Amino acid sequence: MKKFRFLSAGLIMSSALIMGTGFSFSGTSAMAATLPSSPYTVVSGDTLYSIAKLTTFPINDLLKVNGFTLQTTIYPGEKVALPFVYKVQSGDALWYLAHQYQTTIGKIKALNGLKSDVIYPGMKLLIARGSKSISGQSQHIAFASANTAAHVTNQNPAKPKSSAPNNTPSKQTSSNVIGAVATAYDSSVASNGPYGAVDYFGDPLKFGDIAVDPNVIPLGTKVFISGYNDPALPKGGFYATAVDTGGAIKGDRIDIYLPSTSAALQFGIENVKVTVFKN
Repeated sequence: MKKFRFLSAGLIMSSALIMGTGFSFSGTSAMAATLPSSPYTVVSGDTLYSIAKLTTFPINDLLKVNGFTLQTTIYPGEKVALPFVYKVQSGDALWYLAHQYQTTIGKIKALNGLKSDVIYPGMKLLIARGSKSISGQSQHIAFASANTAAHVTNQNPAKPKSSAPNNTPSKQTSSNVIGAVATAYDSSVASNGPYGAVDYFGDPLKFGDIAVDPNVIPLGTKVFISGYNDPALPKGGFYATAVDTGGAIKGDRIDIYLPSTSAALQFGIENVKVTVFKN
């Protein structure tokens, strides 16, 4: 784990033309009290489909309230908001619904395409139950995007294309290979302190960013990391860029940014091989 660099109330109207919201509703008569508590804590063996089945709502509703896609990887210990479709009653207000279902007014409005706090009796609202207590909502790992040929494009234009995978580093472009101890950090305050989820240069953190000791790996250096056992990371290794530092990151040690707190905790401490490329 990283690293401190330095020590409105809803309004009610009696009638209105209710427009479609773009998602399916089912089980609107179900009582939220009969559903699993939310947020739901992922356990080993869970899938997005199995979690959706617990709620009796379509998989698309579960994806929408969490900002997931069908390709999203979930991890044991991760918190997941559960969907619920609520039929607005006379006297309801957004602030009340947000409090009742542990979400936020902004989340309800965003999920349902609401432009104001006005809601109407009979209106059906998709609710992200428990989303208020989930930190780093919608920051889920998309490892594949950081493991592409873009990192090695034109490094040797004259060389014919190889049949080797894109996540294999070129020996001709590497300047040094070091053995390092790797840990992981995330976007939480515990990892980043008051400066937020930004790197040394003030840019938002993303997968493919690592914190280093600049005396060992200069900031801005491209590297290839391999030798780890964590199954969530790309098989065979991935490219990264040294864009961050940390008070505990000294010597042959690196900190890998992961956009999921549960993934960072699961990573633990590993011995890895870091191929350092010439700038």
